[in-house]
Amino acid sequence: MALEVKNLTFSYGSLRVLHGLEFSVEPGEVVGLLGQNGAGKTTLIKVLACLLARDTGYVAMDGIDPEALPVRYRSNLGYLSEACPLYGEMSVRSYLAYRALLKGERGSRVRVRVREAIASCGLEDDADARINSLSKGMRKRVGLADATLRRPKLLLLDDPLASLDAASRLRVGEVVAAAATRAVVVVSGHEPQEMSHWCTRFITLKDRRIVSDVPNSPLKIN
Repeated sequence: MALEVKNLTFSYGSLRVLHGLEFSVEPGEVVGLLGQNGAGKTTLIKVLACLLARDTGYVAMDGIDPEALPVRYRSNLGYLSEACPLYGEMSVRSYLAYRALLKGERGSRVRVRVREAIASCGLEDDADARINSLSKGMRKRVGLADATLRRPKLLLLDDPLASLDAASRLRVGEVVAAAATRAVVVVSGHEPQEMSHWCTRFITLKDRRIVSDVPNSPLKIN
């Protein structure tokens, strides 16, 4: 059930953004994507999330190509964008229930998935609050709850620590560590020291290419 990327290339028009990327990630691994702004981290996440079509190369999760079988691929995918768009007029609970329905859950499974996601992301006290009334950190937690609703086999998080307070950053780490027990996790960011608490590898992008792929021994999250 590994994520496989081989000779991946992507361009915006004539601008080459990713060139010849190759790596694989096994379930239980948390890969941190590092690199300066413009290095291609977000673009790579979007290609893996089936939001951008690659120019050339191969991408597959559990042998499923996102361009050949997009519906099947997406059914095993959890994705959190940096912008984290939400329906602010809805309550946390109703929004997550709506998202669970869109993702194919029905009946009592909707309630179970929503209850689990609310608990794992520390949203119990705000479950019935309108999303617009929440702080940025709490809204990011709602987005994370959405991304993990169906216990995806592939979890992609684009800069999830950006602009978060210490409590929300700790919660992100806890959710990532829990997800890694059953999934492949790829997360981009600019805080390698903090990410080192839960990443098992770091891949660094520079000049359109992977310049390093090194293991890391994550610390235990209390």
